[in-house]
Amino acid sequence: APGRSAAPSAADRRPRPTGAPTAAGRLGSVTTRLGRYLVREVGGMYLLGVAGLCLLLSIDLLSVLARFLVEHGASAATVARLVAFKLPWFLHLTLPLAVVFSILVATGRLAKDAELKAAYAGGVPPGSLLRPLVAVGVGIALLAVAVNGWLEPWGEAAYQREIQGFLYARPPAATQVDAAFAIDGLGTYFAARIRADRDDPARAELSGVLAVLDDGRTVTAARGVWDALTRTWTLEAARVAEPGASEGTPQDAPLVLPFPLESTPEQALMRPAQQTLTQLVDRVRDLRDAGGDVAQARFALHRRLADASSAAVFALAAGALALRVRGRGAGLGWTIALIVAFWANWTLTEALFDRGVLGALAAAWATPASVAVAGLALAWWVTHR
Repeated sequence: APGRSAAPSAADRRPRPTGAPTAAGRLGSVTTRLGRYLVREVGGMYLLGVAGLCLLLSIDLLSVLARFLVEHGASAATVARLVAFKLPWFLHLTLPLAVVFSILVATGRLAKDAELKAAYAGGVPPGSLLRPLVAVGVGIALLAVAVNGWLEPWGEAAYQREIQGFLYARPPAATQVDAAFAIDGLGTYFAARIRADRDDPARAELSGVLAVLDDGRTVTAARGVWDALTRTWTLEAARVAEPGASEGTPQDAPLVLPFPLESTPEQALMRPAQQTLTQLVDRVRDLRDAGGDVAQARFALHRRLADASSAAVFALAAGALALRVRGRGAGLGWTIALIVAFWANWTLTEALFDRGVLGALAAAWATPASVAVAGLALAWWVTHR
């Protein structure tokens, strides 16, 4: 009758199972399984990419060392050790770069076989496939921090010891030229050369010393000793010029100047490439407190962190781009383009830092920052188109 609703059918009155999955739940389950499948595909290609890039870098290293090794009669075991010591440096570059290769090639294969198209047709949003790729990139970035921060300095130190064993009966002492320190409350100290003592890591030889003290006096000396235990510079045959005087007065006894740098000469003069992240942090702090130049140490510290983080931003950029590629050929093409762009930017920023155009932080983080901006733009394009 009009105005009266029809009686419910038997099917309508049948109770529904409380555990039956909804359409949204089924789609979420499919998306999760598809994400795991995508990660497995990328993982296999990632291992292949790391191995291939390390092989290319090792071949390049052997071509550089070939003449040196032949002239000094190095054995096969020595060559193998040298390559093994350089492996952490290879990983410094290959861990982030292999992310680009693996993601673009793996998704290119999925696009070629129409698997991505089928997933999109089934309602799987591209953004849901981007999240597991970024998570993989973050995990690789954490691994890269450990490799760049601790394993690479160990390998570089061992590599240098092996090379120096061919050239020197004893390894050369660490040396720094044109070192200057602006110390609050004391003045500005300069040494034309600082050379660490091989037998005593707490002492170093000073040559060509000039100190301008806060009270206006100027101190010069041909040589001296830096003692980290007493935190002093002891100058021999020093001359002290009073403010306004044209010549200095010779000192009969050695002149002792306070030098409050907490690091030992061996630590301060060690190459940044041979220092761990924690040692670099200490070096930056100590040099800053003593008024020394912290630019090189700060650049080395942030460069390692920035290069490690490149794995995460590469996963974002390559993943967003890969979800729109049309085939394996396009994936390989974009892989080459991104790696070349990264390498050009990476080398350019270091050169600009060496010439004083960019500061340490800007030069270290410029490359991953630019990749991150491009990755965010591509991710927005993928998720909103």
